[in-house]
Amino acid sequence: MNRIMATSDPVKTQHSPRPQPPGSEILTPRSLLGFFAHPGTLEEYLAFTQAAVTQNRQETVLYHNLHSLYSYFTNKTLREHYQDCTVLVDGMPVIWLMQLMKIPVSRRHRLTYVDFILPLMQLAGGNGWHVFHVGQEGSVQEKALAIVREECPRISISGHDGYFDQQPQCAESLAVIKQMNEANSQIVLVGFGAPKQEAWLHAHRHLIKAPIVFTCGACMEYVAGAVRTPPRWMGRMGLEWSFRLLENPKRFAFRYLVEPVLLGAILVRNGLSSVLRRNRV
Repeated sequence: MNRIMATSDPVKTQHSPRPQPPGSEILTPRSLLGFFAHPGTLEEYLAFTQAAVTQNRQETVLYHNLHSLYSYFTNKTLREHYQDCTVLVDGMPVIWLMQLMKIPVSRRHRLTYVDFILPLMQLAGGNGWHVFHVGQEGSVQEKALAIVREECPRISISGHDGYFDQQPQCAESLAVIKQMNEANSQIVLVGFGAPKQEAWLHAHRHLIKAPIVFTCGACMEYVAGAVRTPPRWMGRMGLEWSFRLLENPKRFAFRYLVEPVLLGAILVRNGLSSVLRRNRV
């Protein structure tokens, strides 16, 4: 606990989202308790993507759930990687937290890639955009992309596995970026898992010509069936974590049983700090 308190910043260090360019007003930035996000519905994020590509506007979309928030508050470098990015809400507990803070959101503003990926691919296919995915094992990615092509027959999609040297500006990373640029990609999906995907994207985003880039974690593992997808009713109820915990307790026990408690302490501290500062004004 002492380590967390020493490495997490209080609310006063919170960065606000950057001023929004034309077309990005589709999403409303929300700041609370030391972090920010852009909660939006499926339709709003599809419209946001459409605007970014048609206007050739550089956008980077990350996400927040309880696990990413815990990492965000305990990793200063990761917090820096989130700045100047659009941040979708990928977890119902984050929506509940926003509702607790009187932010007008509903469960429709929680957007997980399980629900987002195929509509996003259909949007790309319908507009003739090329999609490039980087991440996962080669066999898993190959199966996932084949399923995407079956579900979205007009899609143009290619990719590279996530097993290469991801150091900034190294030859292998630059070769992957060259591949996605030469494919004239309009949408890029980066799925290394946090915080590696955010670090790699932060180091190389200026070299990627695609208008919009999403970090998508293990999204393609779910598409490929390499990881079982929780029933969608569990997602709507915010219970996907219990499904994953039962599926793989060794991997997820700390994430789902310990991290939320530690994160709660951080958020309470940040909230109290905010109240105290207002009272001093």
